[in-house]
Amino acid sequence: MLNHILKGMVCVCLLTGIAADTYAQKNTLNELRAQAARHKNDTAGVEPLRRLSLQLQATWPDSALIYAQQGLELARKFSFKKGEADCMNRLGVVLWKNGKYDQALSFLLNSLKIREEINDRLGILKSLSDIGIVYSDQLDNVKALSYHFKAKAVAEELHETARLGIILANIGNCYIKLNKVDSALNYEMQAYAIKQTLKDTATMPNTLSILGDINYKMGHNALALDYYRVSVNYATKINDKNSLADSYNSIAQLYKQTGVPDSCIYYATLALDAARAAMYPEGIFHASNLLTEAYRGKNDHFELQYLKTSIAAKDSMFNAEKIKQIQTLSFNEAARQEEIAEEKHREEEARIVNLQMVGIAVFIPTFFLIVLLLSKSRTHRKVIEFMSVLALLLAFEFLTLFIHPFVQRISNHLPVLELVILVCLASVLVPFHHKLTHFMHERLVHGHKPQHPATPASAPSPEKKESKVHAAKRKPAQG
Repeated sequence: MLNHILKGMVCVCLLTGIAADTYAQKNTLNELRAQAARHKNDTAGVEPLRRLSLQLQATWPDSALIYAQQGLELARKFSFKKGEADCMNRLGVVLWKNGKYDQALSFLLNSLKIREEINDRLGILKSLSDIGIVYSDQLDNVKALSYHFKAKAVAEELHETARLGIILANIGNCYIKLNKVDSALNYEMQAYAIKQTLKDTATMPNTLSILGDINYKMGHNALALDYYRVSVNYATKINDKNSLADSYNSIAQLYKQTGVPDSCIYYATLALDAARAAMYPEGIFHASNLLTEAYRGKNDHFELQYLKTSIAAKDSMFNAEKIKQIQTLSFNEAARQEEIAEEKHREEEARIVNLQMVGIAVFIPTFFLIVLLLSKSRTHRKVIEFMSVLALLLAFEFLTLFIHPFVQRISNHLPVLELVILVCLASVLVPFHHKLTHFMHERLVHGHKPQHPATPASAPSPEKKESKVHAAKRKPAQG
């Protein structure tokens, strides 16, 4: 009797919580619709439409697509680049959650491109993370990791702790799919610690479900089951149908492997219902696969029914045309990233060249000043002559070096035209160089009068010595 009362109380609490959440969500949606209506002819209406899409993506994906598309059209109407990128990313996420990976990837890559152009660092972080998820769902986890690690670097740079937790969870998910259990556990525990600290219930179901997968891979079935059940509780509270489908599928898989077919069928059915409610093709595919295998040889009708469901879901995600489209998009994005890297390399080279030119421009006047100071000192005349010529050579060669890029631009790299321009410049510069050389030689070299040591006063000159000798010879002898 007491158990029945307790169960009834739990049900009442759950229903009350769900009703309160539903009422709050309804108020939020009405407020966002009112904001969008008030700003339907200016850029302030883009954000309410994007948030409407976000609010409805789990329950009404079709409406989520419509609102995101309306936001995109409004942003494009006023050339609002940030709003355009945000709505394109939103469209990409909704399409990804509905298994339309080729279209999702197209929107996400275009969103990333715009965000890079306007240097929206937070937006770049979101796009990189979402693109990584799409590649992971397409079983290309190596490429997914490359995007997740780029997103991780940006999240750390911006100190976006909450988003860092999500990215770390995604990295752990990629590693578990690659059967690198130790790496998966390391990153997933980091994600779990961040989410616990921030009390992030919105993304906790996904992390708990992945931790369950990791423990299942490690053979810790009881612990894996505990993680799955806690994940289900979190997902139920926030009405996250995608996470519910994933966790129920994982529980069904565990029971299948441990030889409990009835429990496998029960949880796979729950997973299929949740995935259908969320229009989540990957969840539908895994659940119908499990049910097909569970009914094989036992019930031909159910086996065929779920097999058809599985084939339809797989085709919606992995048909040849979509795979080809994704490969094309991946190739184009790789080419774009290479072009960006090459542009950065060119900018770096140009920066180094400019720094060198500035250094030379500072050095030449300094060198002239040194020559001028030396000309007033006791330095040898030949040294000053050499340094003055060197200073002029440096100045004129620097001038030629500075002018040459402009000559190339004017001549459009045509050798004949470039030669004509250089000859014309030389006809002016060479005579000027000669005149300046002559001027420097006269002023610095000839004007330089080195000081010699003074002759001692006591030492008679050779002429005086000679005159004294002659005088002595002419002196008459004394008797």
